[in-house]
Amino acid sequence: MEKAEYTPIIIESLIFGKNSDYPLYLKSGENFILYRSKALIFSQSDALRLKNNGINNLYIESKDKEKYDNDILEHIDSIVKSPHLNFEEKAVKIYMYSKIYAEYVITTGNLKDNQEIIKKSIETTVEYLLMSEFAFMNLLNLSSYDYNEVGHGMNVSIYAMALANRLGFSNKISLYEIGLSGLTHDIGKLKIPKELLSKNGLSEKEVEEIRKHPIYSKDILTVNRIDNINIIDGVLEHHEASDGTGYPSGKTEEDISTYGKIIIITNRFDSLTRNRPYKVKLNVEDALNLMEQNSELYNTAFLREFTLLMSKKMPA
Repeated sequence: MEKAEYTPIIIESLIFGKNSDYPLYLKSGENFILYRSKALIFSQSDALRLKNNGINNLYIESKDKEKYDNDILEHIDSIVKSPHLNFEEKAVKIYMYSKIYAEYVITTGNLKDNQEIIKKSIETTVEYLLMSEFAFMNLLNLSSYDYNEVGHGMNVSIYAMALANRLGFSNKISLYEIGLSGLTHDIGKLKIPKELLSKNGLSEKEVEEIRKHPIYSKDILTVNRIDNINIIDGVLEHHEASDGTGYPSGKTEEDISTYGKIIIITNRFDSLTRNRPYKVKLNVEDALNLMEQNSELYNTAFLREFTLLMSKKMPA
């Protein structure tokens, strides 16, 4: 008999009050113990009990992953329209489900197996952002500023969609493209040794290798059959600069795409306001002031609009 393989799932991702189409397991050492049989309901009190005991993950058999993904896909689609969730609760659920799949994609580089759900989670975020001027801040308040690529990718994606919307992008397809470009802009760092990414005092050769990550990001997207030129441009250009001092191509303002101009700003801002090794985290106001002092690096009109967008986050 072939040994079963198991996949971890975040407890909060399970849909409360729904009959499960697959059994749920707990992990004990190297063993997997049946926790809930198929067709039994998983409730919010079950989730709280597990969390109070320090358990954050349950497991499903890997053969049931498609059923689980289909459940999530259906649930994500219903969040914005749900009459049972208030505006803030919708933000929490959208962010949580987006993070589940963003973490998988950003840490593995595998978009193919989750492309439909990533697309749905970004589209749902777009739909939520278009509902109210308060939507952006609700999502932003859930963001993590610890140093990790998942939180950075999600923040850049949310900032980019919000800025694009402020600039007049009302087409949901365009907002989805800019969101995916922001989410995956650093995915190429998977091809760079981890110790290099956190090393202090890099050699010229090591700096040169790290600066290839936008090209590596494009390569990973291409392998995953994502060849949309708008998405690719945003990913490739996120370290370019309007004055031509950026990388990997040293493009100047007139040669940088619109998506690139947006992600250059949102990537830089999130990098400045994030806890990072060997760098001091700045508050919102100080980060924007620093960017304004170096305004030759950015599209000035886009930077002005981003400053106005972020002004709601500044202390009164």
